[in-house]
Amino acid sequence: MAVLSKSFQEWLSGRRCNELLHPHTCRRAAFENLFRFAWSNSKYYLPVVLLHLGKHSLRSGGANREILLDTLWYYIQLVFGGVMDASLISISMCSLRKFLGKFHFYTLLFIPATFGGAFCALFPKRVKHLQHTAIFQALIESLLLHLNPLSKLLASSVSLQTVIFMVCSAVILEGKQRKWYNGFWFLTPDAPTDPDVPPQRKSCSHSELDCGLYIVRGIRNYLIIGLALDVFRYLVSSSKLNQWSLSHLNFQSTAWLGCYVGLYRAVHCYLQSIPIVNESLKHPFAGCLGGLSYFFYPKLTILSYALLEAIRTLSSKNHKTGESKKNRFGWSDLLFPLSLAYLIHNYVMEEQRVSALSGVIIDSTTANYARNISKRIARLQ
Repeated sequence: MAVLSKSFQEWLSGRRCNELLHPHTCRRAAFENLFRFAWSNSKYYLPVVLLHLGKHSLRSGGANREILLDTLWYYIQLVFGGVMDASLISISMCSLRKFLGKFHFYTLLFIPATFGGAFCALFPKRVKHLQHTAIFQALIESLLLHLNPLSKLLASSVSLQTVIFMVCSAVILEGKQRKWYNGFWFLTPDAPTDPDVPPQRKSCSHSELDCGLYIVRGIRNYLIIGLALDVFRYLVSSSKLNQWSLSHLNFQSTAWLGCYVGLYRAVHCYLQSIPIVNESLKHPFAGCLGGLSYFFYPKLTILSYALLEAIRTLSSKNHKTGESKKNRFGWSDLLFPLSLAYLIHNYVMEEQRVSALSGVIIDSTTANYARNISKRIARLQ
């Protein structure tokens, strides 16, 4: 980092905005960027709102006028939030250059990104939650890829990753069952057993009287969900590369989700039939063993998301529900701008320090603005 900083001072600090940031004047660039950022964020958030529409339509038995209007409003909020973040960051970069008279190593990207990211705290709750999820997950994955002994051991050991995912799976599923936290997770846990209601010819809490049927139905449903995810990912990647070969279509998500729900439900049903096992341990143990499925589909992106959701679950458990609803701002609002700034700064200056997911998020929400700066710096050096 010190070598990079010295090189920056020698070769880049005296450059003008139209040499490092954009080819036109700052005013024209700010105006043009509004349209570029709007188009980029519109494409990036479209799959999100389609999933949002599908989820709520399935819950209510169809898409009605209220769901369509809510989805449209959510889409507008997401795009507006992304444009605001990107515009504030790009305008701050030019403004600091004019105020200080030259670029500095941290005033080029880190400080403007911190300033722009701070306004995310004012966004609607669901918009803020989605932005926080994307950036925190990308940050965790980037930290896992760092070239230090611990991260290298974790990145190279699928067994260690699987153990961590198993623990996270147990925490998240237990938290969702006890309603500590209501964030998205790949599985929906079994409903807790009501001690006041006597079981009907079985000890499990599911509606099916036959556990085998319950397990098979779960596998079938999640195979369909995984298949939809795999096909959707194939369509997105093929449209970007303009290559429509079926060889690019794989069914890894399909197999993983089927295996995950199958293990979880089978273990839980089996433990429910063993009276000597403590009732409070049955569900966490089932969630933990269900996490063994990660071994067959090891992805740091999934592990980083599991770590994030496990942290959120434990954090929500330690806070009272009423207090969390009253508090408009929290620690995540302080961490988000710094995390965003860290990712953007390193993406431009040292791309190998951030994950591929970070690059996708940054490029997709800024119309490749950060990548273009990186290319100009490389040419000027």
